[in-house]
Amino acid sequence: MESSMKKAVVERRSMLLYLSMRRREKIRKAIMDKRMEIQRHIRHRMYILNKMKRLAHTFQPPPSSPSRPSSPSRPSPMRHYSSAEPKSDWWERVVTKEFQPQDWLNTFHLTKDTFDQLCDQVRPEVKDPTCHVSLEKRVAMVILRLATNLDYLSIGDLLGTSSTTVIKCVRDLCNIIVTVLKPLFIHQPSEQELEEIAAAFNTQWGFPHCVGVIDSLHISVKSQSQTSDDWNSKGWPSTVVQGVVNGHGQFWDICVGFPGSTDDATILQGSELWMLAREGGLSPKTPHKLMGQPLGYVLLGDAAFPLQTWLLKCYPESPQLTPQQRAFNTQLSHARTPIEGTFRRLKARWQCLKRNNSNAALIPLMTQSCCILHNMCEMNNDPFMEKWLEETSQSLSQPCDLAPACLDDSNGEAVRSLLCDYLHQLPESQKQGSTHTAPPDLADSRPVTLSECAEAVNILTTLD
Repeated sequence: MESSMKKAVVERRSMLLYLSMRRREKIRKAIMDKRMEIQRHIRHRMYILNKMKRLAHTFQPPPSSPSRPSSPSRPSPMRHYSSAEPKSDWWERVVTKEFQPQDWLNTFHLTKDTFDQLCDQVRPEVKDPTCHVSLEKRVAMVILRLATNLDYLSIGDLLGTSSTTVIKCVRDLCNIIVTVLKPLFIHQPSEQELEEIAAAFNTQWGFPHCVGVIDSLHISVKSQSQTSDDWNSKGWPSTVVQGVVNGHGQFWDICVGFPGSTDDATILQGSELWMLAREGGLSPKTPHKLMGQPLGYVLLGDAAFPLQTWLLKCYPESPQLTPQQRAFNTQLSHARTPIEGTFRRLKARWQCLKRNNSNAALIPLMTQSCCILHNMCEMNNDPFMEKWLEETSQSLSQPCDLAPACLDDSNGEAVRSLLCDYLHQLPESQKQGSTHTAPPDLADSRPVTLSECAEAVNILTTLD
């Protein structure tokens, strides 16, 4: 009896010790998380402060002088205003007369040619006689807001107008960009375009019958309450944009406006893309054959999306996976590179997507405008600056959802198995794609094949 009581006491003591250790560990973890959150806020505030200092330096024209030397060097547009002169002539005196190509990239994140193209395409729709601001200035307001995330008051001071005018111009022009330019730059591909996209994707990324990669991006927003639907699974308020890109990293479908608490599968089922695919919009009238089987086009997603006959994802990780299935997972993950690079470039060029504190009704318009302008810049081969990526490197971690198995289509497994068998029988040199013309951050992650290694060894041996 006494021994059993001692045993019970020992067990109880061990249990209390274990619970105490767990409690201490939870407290320690909570303190560490709080410290990291505080440090993140400090870094973010320092980033904003430094950015405002750079912009304040960048957006100042040189002071006017009564006389000029006979052979002056070109004055830099990055000068300070005199405290006695107005700031409303920065556009007329500096941008239009002195900006060089690099100045356009540094300030507006696009080229002068793309800026002019945008002005020409929206000009017929800008019909507000009450607005005293020129069209070019209005477009500059929108680009500054989207590209630099500069606040409305600063943009108004910079361009010599009120913040109210800036807000109105941003709202009106974003609406025009979506209405006029979206059908030109982001639209459902025709059957001929789908065939061209599939052929290019197979050449670049080594995955047949694929016309796009799908994923979602959470954009940090200002939430009105702790209980709103904006809060995602990572614990920060966001709005979600779902995008489909081709092998070159250009969008051909987007869906915006869902709150951050919405999972990827629900967004997909609520989008026009779901209806399009379910009604056969991704299947050619005469399906091409693969290994003797008719097969429509497919999209590639991750584990957050349901398996469908037109939407494939990796086999769930399991010790029971065959080498063939693991190789399929590797190939599919590699083929999803374009969407990952596209979202990085999108957030870096259009930095309002890092954190957008605008009115909730305006954010979907701004997000769509960024996607449209992304395609315009990519099609025009506008240079991309690596420092933009560094400015967005401290972004919050994206949520990772898992689609419930009940949403999977059983017929989708047959399509996945067919493509798995097809990729398995391909020669090693064809599995990763033969050529890559995508932007560097889309293409540099391609694994080196065995044949390329052998060729490199032969070259080195010859040199020796």
